[in-house]
Amino acid sequence: MTAQADHQQSRAETRHGAYVYGIMREQEAAPGDLPAVGGESEVRVVSRGGLSALISDLEINRPLGAPEDLLAHERVLDSVAADTTVLPMRFGAVLADADAVADELLEPHRDEFASALAELDGTIQYAVRGTYLDDAHLREVVAEDPAIAELREQLRGIAEDAAYDERVRLGELVHDAVLAKRRADAEHLVRATDSATLRSRVHDVVGESEALHVSFLVDRDQVSDFEAALGELAQQWTERVGLRQIGPLAPYDFVRED
Repeated sequence: MTAQADHQQSRAETRHGAYVYGIMREQEAAPGDLPAVGGESEVRVVSRGGLSALISDLEINRPLGAPEDLLAHERVLDSVAADTTVLPMRFGAVLADADAVADELLEPHRDEFASALAELDGTIQYAVRGTYLDDAHLREVVAEDPAIAELREQLRGIAEDAAYDERVRLGELVHDAVLAKRRADAEHLVRATDSATLRSRVHDVVGESEALHVSFLVDRDQVSDFEAALGELAQQWTERVGLRQIGPLAPYDFVRED
């Protein structure tokens, strides 16, 4: 074989890496029909020391970051998490090959992964997003804050290009009041589901009508209790906040960062 042929063969052999989705306790095989990132191969497991990593082949020079890549990454993890505990890896983790995953990831971090899996045993993540209905939050802040109501009334009928400073002040007051309302509503949701959850994490929201986004770690045996508590709150908020439950999910928000 010529030197040029050797070089071409070497390139062909190294053009794929192992994309890593997450870590779980040792499994014989990955669940079937999982959508691999890049769509180039099936998702499979590589195991070492009582642990398994979910991986698939990925062309090394292929750019990552397309929406379908992130969606495939999450679908693999969420599908597996529905049945067993899995530690999600950050999106975009690629090693040289399956051997490197075993030698460089599973083996040196075995105790760390095993401890993290033990902490999350028997749990699942859910997310709850809320949207204010028909500007309910704006009506509420006007009704609840005399300063906002008074300034709003003063500006009624005044031309848009007039009273600039007053309009800026009104915008600031409404903005601050909406932020406070979002915090209060998220805290109310956490309290309403507290008896059926283990941990929670409140996320910032930015959309004008977005009310809240909270992640919950739930014991698998208490999922029905969590859903019942959420349903009860949804009934209380029927005309002001629409709640949407998302999950089950991998525990993205409850894995130790160290």
